[in-house]
Amino acid sequence: MITNQRQHAVDRVRISFVCSAAAAFAAGLFSSSLLAGPGNIASCTGLTSLQIPNTTITSAAYVAPTASLPGYCRVLATVAPQTDVEVRLPDTYANRYLHFGGGGFDGRIPNLDGPAMSGGVNPLTLGMVAVGSNGGHRSSSGNFFTDQALVLKYASLALQESDLVGHATVQTYYGQPAQHRYFDGCSNGGKNASVIMASLSDDYDGVVSGDGVYGHSQEDTGGSDMSGLTASWAVIQQLPKVSPANGALVYSAQLAACDAADGLVDGIIANPAGCHFDPAVLACSGNSTTGCLSPTDIQSINAMRSDLLDTNGRVIGPPYGLANPSTVPGSTAGLASGFLAMAFRQMTFDPTTFTVAKHWTTTMQVLDGIYGMSGSIEGISHYLNQGKKLIVYHGWDDPLVQPYVSVRLFNSLRETAGAGAANARVYMIPAMQHCGGGQGATNINLLGGMINWVEGGVAPDDSLVAQGSGFTRPVCAYPKYYKYTGGDPNNASSFTCAYPDGAASCPGNSQGHGNGGGNNGCPGNSGGH
Repeated sequence: MITNQRQHAVDRVRISFVCSAAAAFAAGLFSSSLLAGPGNIASCTGLTSLQIPNTTITSAAYVAPTASLPGYCRVLATVAPQTDVEVRLPDTYANRYLHFGGGGFDGRIPNLDGPAMSGGVNPLTLGMVAVGSNGGHRSSSGNFFTDQALVLKYASLALQESDLVGHATVQTYYGQPAQHRYFDGCSNGGKNASVIMASLSDDYDGVVSGDGVYGHSQEDTGGSDMSGLTASWAVIQQLPKVSPANGALVYSAQLAACDAADGLVDGIIANPAGCHFDPAVLACSGNSTTGCLSPTDIQSINAMRSDLLDTNGRVIGPPYGLANPSTVPGSTAGLASGFLAMAFRQMTFDPTTFTVAKHWTTTMQVLDGIYGMSGSIEGISHYLNQGKKLIVYHGWDDPLVQPYVSVRLFNSLRETAGAGAANARVYMIPAMQHCGGGQGATNINLLGGMINWVEGGVAPDDSLVAQGSGFTRPVCAYPKYYKYTGGDPNNASSFTCAYPDGAASCPGNSQGHGNGGGNNGCPGNSGGH
């Protein structure tokens, strides 16, 4: 359950945001008197006189159409003190609004040319207003970690301030609010997505969330929350490092053991949850020291791929999948340090000094309870039970955010959202790294799938196709994965989406730990019991 402290904070933020917007509309501050129609330069530049509480419109300039893009009005604004916002208002407006999630610790506005998993399509060509912010501050070095007000902006308030600016400019420029409102983000943007659903559920119709962070530890998420990931990342920094050569050795051995299980040897393991590779088979023997794993290598790999427990034996951190184990510590060191610095209000925090016994409780209480870094499972479930839609995706080879975060979200929603869970789809992408990249087929238009679902009523299920380098694959709704059925191995039509072991469906939740799934790759428990 959401703590009373956090719920009251959310309510205060929500009421403040709604009242500010309502008061502004009532006072005529979002007046449409400037309206002369999209494409009119004067109506665009006139937005500089738009009055929004605590906000300065710093620029409004019309960008002429090109052969590939419609013309649009580009608005830049600052909500005091440091929330910089960009809004792009297309001439070919289709009553659609798209809020972009941020990245890392923010400090800059994301590139609004195309969100993650949009198939490379610029949202302006879809008639979508594009909105993004710098996450509430202008620091790129983390020197905002000790400023509680700026950390709160980074956690959630900047998302609401961006919407205040976005909705005001849409209302003024087009004379009406957007009919369909979407959010799309990956990594920090996926964390943003959970906050959007839990705290601003009334304001959105569809959310696409990649490699994200979900829930609060007290909801027994199995570590899908911000505090659990932070603790896991810190503990990983303390493990003996696996060399790049030995990391590559492990990855190659996994392929040799499990690649063919999907019917095709193609350098991709389609169902990593069903690959139970034991790194001990590569253990050095005799006097060998190269081309094999030392005891400390095996210890580190097994620790990365296991649950993190608190002092009472409760699961608080999720395991990694089959990513190259040499890449994990370097990918997560800065994140561990940064979120611990926020939790303890320090400029820096050495994650190698973190212990669960000494630091876990404060980390959980501050990141979940005070800052609300990730949206609660309860709040996300409420969003889904309003009929709103959610697409979650995650790369199985992600070396940064553990892929079992999204698996456990899937299980948590089945337990918590009830019938609303039917409004969510989870896609686990084989051989994809963090928000893209890797050996798999990772170019997928999930945003288009979401638009069709919200506006056309057609769920994407297994209908989407992922583009790789010279090949395509089907995109299968978890817990299904693709299996080769014969024909051209480079064509998605030669594959079918199947449940693990060919079952017609997966059974209900079992009670297990480790990778969060059963021996056949069906999902197990949500990891928190």
